Amino acid sequence: MNRVNPHDLWEVQAASRQLNMTASTLMHKHITNGPLKLKFSQSVALQGKCLVQDFENGKKTKTQVLQEIKKEERSLWEQSKEITFKGIGLVAGVMQIAGGGGICYASAGTMCVILGAPLMAHGANNVYENGRYFIDGNANHVGLVRQGYRGAAEKLGYDKSYGDIAYYGVDLGLSVGGLVSRSTTLKPVESWNQLPHAKRFKLFSYSSEDYLRGYQAASRPALLTEAGADVVTLDALHSELNK
Repeated sequence: MNRVNPHDLWEVQAASRQLNMTASTLMHKHITNGPLKLKFSQSVALQGKCLVQDFENGKKTKTQVLQEIKKEERSLWEQSKEITFKGIGLVAGVMQIAGGGGICYASAGTMCVILGAPLMAHGANNVYENGRYFIDGNANHVGLVRQGYRGAAEKLGYDKSYGDIAYYGVDLGLSVGGLVSRSTTLKPVESWNQLPHAKRFKLFSYSSEDYLRGYQAASRPALLTEAGADVVTLDALHSELNK
């Protein structure tokens, strides 16, 4: 039987408890669905428990276990910072693609050309820009659609930032149009969990599924109100750039 220093064991157990507290704080911030909260909490708790057992069994030193726990805790905080900007953007992109596809399926004519196809193009761009972060960690990817807006702005003699403003404006407009005719039959994108580094992003995985469920359950007026708030934010940004 491996002899464990009681004080060292206390340190390792305390670090594991701190990891659980961090997970609890962040799950309440990013996840609203009860069962998903439970699954996320159990996942983190199991990881901490296994590390403590590895120390007790002599498989890992105290230093190794503490480093791994701290690394996971830092990862959770980093995911929390990026979820709002990258995770939700990725989920929104998936929604746009599905919404645009639904519009084109229901109306292969004018509505598809005016709303459906552009919505899918913007959705694909958002999926690319936001999704690439979870693959290579680069937060500055620019998709082809956004590049097109920037190029058009520069050809007209404006700074490329005006291209971004136009991109966001059209993106919001298309999204509002898509919300009016949205489908609520989307399923969680479980394939995200099969990415090579999926375990590094467990908070994102559970929060994204929660976002999808919330999107499906939300009323159209509530979603349109949220879109309206985004438009106000965009208008404020435009005013700042014109100062």
